[in-house]
Amino acid sequence: MRASIVLADFAETDPGGKVHILGAGWSVTGPQPGPQAVVGFIQVPPEQAGVAIPFTLRLTDQAGEVVEVQGPAGMQRMEVSGQVEIPEPEGWGGSTDLNAAFAINVMLPLSPGQPYTWSLEVDGKDLANTAFYVRPALSSA
Repeated sequence: MRASIVLADFAETDPGGKVHILGAGWSVTGPQPGPQAVVGFIQVPPEQAGVAIPFTLRLTDQAGEVVEVQGPAGMQRMEVSGQVEIPEPEGWGGSTDLNAAFAINVMLPLSPGQPYTWSLEVDGKDLANTAFYVRPALSSA
């Protein structure tokens, strides 16, 4: 199995499984909080078609610790778990990998001047990660 992560300003998945992405491919943001989307792509081998495959997406800081942010229920870990399951397409015959995709939109108050990493664990294996940097806050002179 293979996976990849793309950072964008906004993304959504349509009912057909396609992801529509705006402002994709950045690696530097901020320093002020702004919208960001994390898009995950998972290539599922033929033998796992129709099988529920668990995944976890998490945001970590420079020390490798999962980032916590204030949410409605207090401090919350920036970690999202779910599963993908791709049914066998009619007439497919197991000839190619199948693609699963998801998009998560967030607005995060991250520390200026710091690097962060989104990582994607699929079926218990760390398959993809992408790092980004939050610009330092502007100093007033």
